[in-house]
Amino acid sequence: MSDDSRPIGPDSPLCDTLTCLPEKFVVDFANGIDVVGDHLREQDRRTGFFSRLLDGFTGRSGDRQAQINAGLAHGVKGSLEQLNDLTESVVKSGLALDEVIRKIAVVKDQLAQVAQHSASVRQQVDMLSDRLDARLDALWDETNRIGFIQKVQLNMDAAFYKWVSGRFNALAPAARCYAVLEELRWGALGEYCSSPHADPRQRREFLQMVVDRATHQLAVDAAISPESPAGTLEVWMAPQPGWAAPGEGDIKSAVAYLADGMTVEAAPFATSAALQSIPLPLTVPRVARPRRIATAIVEEVIYSELRHV
Repeated sequence: MSDDSRPIGPDSPLCDTLTCLPEKFVVDFANGIDVVGDHLREQDRRTGFFSRLLDGFTGRSGDRQAQINAGLAHGVKGSLEQLNDLTESVVKSGLALDEVIRKIAVVKDQLAQVAQHSASVRQQVDMLSDRLDARLDALWDETNRIGFIQKVQLNMDAAFYKWVSGRFNALAPAARCYAVLEELRWGALGEYCSSPHADPRQRREFLQMVVDRATHQLAVDAAISPESPAGTLEVWMAPQPGWAAPGEGDIKSAVAYLADGMTVEAAPFATSAALQSIPLPLTVPRVARPRRIATAIVEEVIYSELRHV
């Protein structure tokens, strides 16, 4: 089976490198549930990469998924059961739980307006909602403990170590920075930054640490000083042809998938880095220092979450 068609499961090398992939997949799976129309209508519009994650995480072939889709009521019930299993076995971050909870609230509202769904489906949604709320409350409570600060620091160390050790070398330097920021956004740092209980001063300190470490590593990758400018297309977003570590041939597709919910208007640096956009948006400078690249991507990826706080 070719690299661009095989399923990608939770134990794959790619999910080990980008640990945020399973979190985003579960959120996308939840967002595809529609109790009014075709309950996987949104999923049908997803990329082939999403389909490979779907096969890998649910263990269902395309034919089997089509059978589920054939019956609306059964399909919604089956999808909710899968979502419950996925949130229990895959989701670890508060960000992903919060996004799934928002979708479940929409599903509950839709069920109240659609007569053909049974009481058991409504009860299933209520039970799932209660479990998710309890898990999220427990995560928020944990952010008040001293130990969670250490968890955030470990999250940063692990994400940046992947960059330093070369696990993102198939990507352009700016895309490596973006991949690290997604690891942090879906990880403990993202949980802390989006928590209503987070200390604002501690949050600023964490984000400044991320900018400083990303600035340093971008300069190292470009073999320049942190204060030296470099061409955006020629250096920061330059493709890395011919490089792929074993089991990581899909990493460019994975990074593009992580960015599929962003817009060029809201996140010009991140989308350009992740999607290798050419020509560059007018808002992205053609020459930039490492700190400019790092600061912009941190603001677009992490600060976008802070708007919900």
